[in-house]
Amino acid sequence: MNFPPMMTEGASRAFKFASCLPSFGWEPIVIGLHSISGPEMEQAPFEVYYAGKEYSTGETDAGKLFRIVHGLPEKKRSVRGFNGSSGLSSVEKNWLKKAKSLARKVLDENPDIEMIYAQAPSFAPHKLAFELSGENHLPVMFDCIRSFAPNRLEKTIMHSGHCVTMPSRELKELFLRKYQGEIFHDDISIVKNGYDPEALQLCEAEEEQGGLMRWVFHVDMVDGRNDLKRFFSALSSLVASQPAVRGAFSFAFTGPGSRDVRRFAEKYGLDDLIEAGAVWSHRRELELCKRADIVCLVLGSAEGHEVSIPERLFDIPGMDASIAGIVPDGLSKQCILGMGGRTVQADQPDAIAGFLQDLFILWRSRQLPKVSGAAADSYHIRSVMQDFIREMAVRLPVA
Repeated sequence: MNFPPMMTEGASRAFKFASCLPSFGWEPIVIGLHSISGPEMEQAPFEVYYAGKEYSTGETDAGKLFRIVHGLPEKKRSVRGFNGSSGLSSVEKNWLKKAKSLARKVLDENPDIEMIYAQAPSFAPHKLAFELSGENHLPVMFDCIRSFAPNRLEKTIMHSGHCVTMPSRELKELFLRKYQGEIFHDDISIVKNGYDPEALQLCEAEEEQGGLMRWVFHVDMVDGRNDLKRFFSALSSLVASQPAVRGAFSFAFTGPGSRDVRRFAEKYGLDDLIEAGAVWSHRRELELCKRADIVCLVLGSAEGHEVSIPERLFDIPGMDASIAGIVPDGLSKQCILGMGGRTVQADQPDAIAGFLQDLFILWRSRQLPKVSGAAADSYHIRSVMQDFIREMAVRLPVA
């Protein structure tokens, strides 16, 4: 379900894996969620089936497209219904029903398929992959990208004997603690996230505008209103104390947590600093990051934030860009510091205001640090795919 045009966490990861497989002699076939047609949309260089709804950029407004691709309710005030027994939302159950039919058709038409890849959360792809594996005697790579609530299916998968992968050691250790004595280190493999330089080359970066510092704030895992309230309070304090920065700053907001940004910006009198509206395509998000002077993660305090790193951060090492974070303690903070960036605690508005001012001073003096070369090498998709292919190879039956 996490696959472009969706921008849910894991969509970029899955797309990069699929895009790189042909160079290793593998042909991917994908079953995604919604399809969006329009001149702005890219076509995947491999076969993709969609088991959700069909949308058109010409007939759907930007706000609705944003909610669709980020997996948010299509109507601003709607609430998704959950089935207590299965734990799947109505969207997931509808996808599962249609995807099951598509998958069986694909398997019938392609008897040479050798492996299934499924990513969670959502649980629906794992549920389908487990069922198809039993029917067709195929190995599965169960990719778990975030911690999620206890679920009978999760436990079944952990004990299935199939390949289980995760993007970080910290997430792996969380699962080992969760199932202490039931699963062991060799039961989970690490396949980290990375950037694809070829995809980044396709993104257009606008020329610099003299005297204007361009920021991209990537907002994720926001828990209620307090996280954004603290951030905009700090931003407002900075602009009030340093009026000159109003003419020197340009902001763009990306990520699923940015849906309420415009409302907060208007409340704090900062809406004139925002240059981009709702971002609902991977290409547009990458273009904004590529032309920015700095990309700053604003990470909220939602459950699981301690072991989560928004996958967009892994594209930054391939952009020769600067990175920063307004983040709580946890894995994202460690990652940003490891890339050579700077961070500040997300729950301290006064410190955030000073942090932003310090970054502005560094930019003005042309001393804003870029992502380290070591990080750029470490997160290259070439390195990532070596781990991915190795995990595939050891699970395939010997010919």
